Amino acid sequence: MDGLILNESVLLPEFQPERLPGREGEIEEIAHNFRLALEGRKPQNLLIHGPPGTGKTAVLKHVMGLLEEYSSKVRIAYVNCWNAGTRYGVLGEVARKVGFISPMKGTAVEDLLRRIAEISVKRGLYVVVVLDEMDRLVASGHGDVLYDLSRMNEVYGARVSVVGVVNDFGLVMSLDPRIRSSVISKDIEFKGYTVPLLKRILIERARHAFKSADDEAVGLCAAHAYKCGGDARLAISLLLAAGRIAEKKGLRELDVGSVREAASQKSFVPKQEKAEVLLGEVERMIVDALKDGPLQSGDLYRKLGSINERTLRNYIAKLVESGIIVAEEAEGKGKSRVLRLRGK
Repeated sequence: MDGLILNESVLLPEFQPERLPGREGEIEEIAHNFRLALEGRKPQNLLIHGPPGTGKTAVLKHVMGLLEEYSSKVRIAYVNCWNAGTRYGVLGEVARKVGFISPMKGTAVEDLLRRIAEISVKRGLYVVVVLDEMDRLVASGHGDVLYDLSRMNEVYGARVSVVGVVNDFGLVMSLDPRIRSSVISKDIEFKGYTVPLLKRILIERARHAFKSADDEAVGLCAAHAYKCGGDARLAISLLLAAGRIAEKKGLRELDVGSVREAASQKSFVPKQEKAEVLLGEVERMIVDALKDGPLQSGDLYRKLGSINERTLRNYIAKLVESGIIVAEEAEGKGKSRVLRLRGK
C-alpha cells in the first residue's frame, strides 16, 4: 500500500481487541462472577455502569466470548436496547438464542417466557441476558422486562442471569424498587480512561493502523478524549479521522496538525456541548436552574413553578437521556431525586 493507512479495520467501532488495557480488574471481577455458571451455580445479576467509551461493552463481549467457548451449555443473549428496546423485542432475542423462533406477533408474553424456560431447562442451558444500553430501555418505559427475566428462576425453574449495561446509573436507580432489587445484585463501575491509559490504547491501534504516527499526535488524541470524559471510542474515532486527513494530504506519518484539524470537526465536539446548543426554552430553564448546584426534584419543580410538573418530568427525562444532567436517588426522601449537571 502506498498510503499512510495500512489497516483501517482496527480503528472501526466493531473491532474487538484481544487486549483491553486498564480493564484487567473489571474483566477479572465479571469473569469470577460468571465462573459460577460453569459450576452449576447462579451468578449474581450485574449492573455495569460508566460513561460512554469506557470499555463496558468490549469487556463484556470478551468475557462472554470466553464463557461460551468454555461451555456449550451457556447461551449469551446479547441485546442492544437501541435496536430491540421493547419488552417483546428483548424476550424475542432471548427466545431466539435458546432455539425458539417466536412469531413477531400473536404470542402472549407469559407464553413466550414459558417456552424460553421449557427449552432452556430441557437442554440444561444457562442463559445470560446482556442488555446493552439498558438505560434506553428504562427511559422508554419498558423496564418491566427486567422483572420478567429475574423471576424466570423462581417461577419457571430456568437458570437466567441479567447483565445491564448503562451510561447513566441515576436513571436506573429511578426504577420501581421491586424491579430494581430483583435485578441488581451487584454493580461494577467503569470510570473514564486517564490520559496515560488512552495513550496506551491508541499507540497499540496506531501501530497496526498506520505506517507511522508521531507520538505527540497520538497523545493529542488521548488528551482530547480525556476532556470528553475519558471516552476511548471517541479517541479511536479521532485517530481514524486524523489518519484520513493526513493520508489525503499525502503525508507519510500521522501528524499533530491533522489531529487538530480532525478535532475541530463537529462530530468531535463533546456530546454535552453539542446538545446544549440545541436546547429548547424549557430545557434551557432547567439547565440554568442547575448551574448554581444540584437540586432535589421537588425544589426544581417549585423553582420553575410556571411549568406543569408532568411536562417538567418529561423534559428532565430527555435531558438525562441526552447526558446533560444526572438524576440520583435522594437518601431518605422517598421518590425524590437529586438533579445535577453532568460534571458538576
